[in-house]
Amino acid sequence: MPDFLSDPPRTVLLALGVAAVVAGAVWFGRRTRRTLAVFLGLAATVVVLVLLDRLFDSPREEAVGAVEAMVRAANARDATAFASHIADTFEYFGDTAQPRTVTRDQVRTAGFWHLIGQHDVRVAAWDFAREDVTEPAPGAVEIGFLAKGEAGGKPFPMYFRARLARHPDGKFRLTALSSYDAFGRQNKRQGIPSFP
Repeated sequence: MPDFLSDPPRTVLLALGVAAVVAGAVWFGRRTRRTLAVFLGLAATVVVLVLLDRLFDSPREEAVGAVEAMVRAANARDATAFASHIADTFEYFGDTAQPRTVTRDQVRTAGFWHLIGQHDVRVAAWDFAREDVTEPAPGAVEIGFLAKGEAGGKPFPMYFRARLARHPDGKFRLTALSSYDAFGRQNKRQGIPSFP
């Protein structure tokens, strides 16, 4: 399914919705077949686009869903569920521009799980902006987002670039991760504490 149908920009849906409301008002005032046809055509277009958006996920929406599932798993302290959204190995770009290859098992048994539990850290991710999405290869998508770990009312925000690729089972899994200072965005690299 093409992305413009399965993941239409909200501004397009809003513009079509407003146009349908205006066309409905014009039809209500004039009551001609032509104005009725315009109103029904716009209304049908909005309904079809909304249905396609709800029924089919674009690669961007699937990648965002995988990251959100990882956040839920981190908050539940479920390392196995968290690691299920990671490829067997992935590249991590922390404080340096040189990647480190990290395995799924390293993440599942990493020391940061102890820190998360010890300090009762709550994790959140947001700002999955469409402008930050790229498709570096067929079947892969790279998204940018803000995330934070918060313990004792003290937030630790970061900006992330995550590359996820579709695997043979049809799921998108993390294949590369870069972490940055939340305010410097991609200008200042920053490592995740106790990350493998």
